[in-house]
Amino acid sequence: MRARIIDNPRSYRGPYPVERVLPVFRAAGWDVDVVHRGGQRRAGEQVRDALDAGCGLLIAAGGDGTLRDIASALAGSAVPLAVLPGGTTNLWAHELDSAGTPEAAARSVVNGEDRAMDLGRLTAADGGWLRFMLVAGFGIDGLALERTDARLKRRLGAIGIALGALRAIPSYRPFRGRVRVDGSDAWEGTAAEVVVANTRLYANVIRVAPDAVADDGLLDVTIVPWGDPGGSARLAWALAARRHPDGVAPRFRGAEVEIEADADVPIEVDGTPVRRPRSPGRHAGCRVRAEPGALLVRVPRGNAGGLFGAPPIPPMPSSTGR
Repeated sequence: MRARIIDNPRSYRGPYPVERVLPVFRAAGWDVDVVHRGGQRRAGEQVRDALDAGCGLLIAAGGDGTLRDIASALAGSAVPLAVLPGGTTNLWAHELDSAGTPEAAARSVVNGEDRAMDLGRLTAADGGWLRFMLVAGFGIDGLALERTDARLKRRLGAIGIALGALRAIPSYRPFRGRVRVDGSDAWEGTAAEVVVANTRLYANVIRVAPDAVADDGLLDVTIVPWGDPGGSARLAWALAARRHPDGVAPRFRGAEVEIEADADVPIEVDGTPVRRPRSPGRHAGCRVRAEPGALLVRVPRGNAGGLFGAPPIPPMPSSTGR
């Protein structure tokens, strides 16, 4: 196996301790090199360089934002993506139960299996678009991430994000909106948050989409309504006690989701805030659709936890470079 680690040296824990994982890969007979993100090289260029070099596997060393950037550029290729978690929340690694020591994470990559998973594609009202692997949030979490100081996040991790949330809450205003799923009206009202999920976890503690399947061609939508104190109390209790919103929050599933709002709404994808135009009062909206099977991912063998419905991808012949 020829593989390449793409490391984010500015992630929460800093440069990944590759000196601890390279021996694991060498012991498996793998040829692995390391490149760093940053400077003038964008993720797309680094992915193209790796594919041109004949790499049969890319390994993202960093957080969910690094993973998302590489996944977006790698979409549609026959080369899988693995993770060495080094970010703040490492949501994907927790989904896979592979957020242990660097050595354990490397062994799970070596002994893993490849699965095809969907990606989400978010298209804004102005036609701009981007992909995400895990979750897109519309509302308070987007504003919290906008207000998070990047330096504090690198130094304090989740505490830095919590401080950003504290700064966001006093100025946040719920939005009046409408949600359509697969072309049909699904919900209308005032919301604090709309979450469109491809996977199950949210902030590592809440299963915001407890039944999500990453390769079913569908996205799961969870809405946090605003304005009903009793409903808010029931939702808060469900999230605190059961860690999921089943039975107390509107939930939908479909291949395409349209969100309309009466003003610009803060957006985040995979823990990264999305830049948006500053035009208060303008009618805003976006469309999110699933891209079925767009990405191959390396996951721990036999530990998909119900997240995948289809069987693993059979290994390719060694003559392909994998």
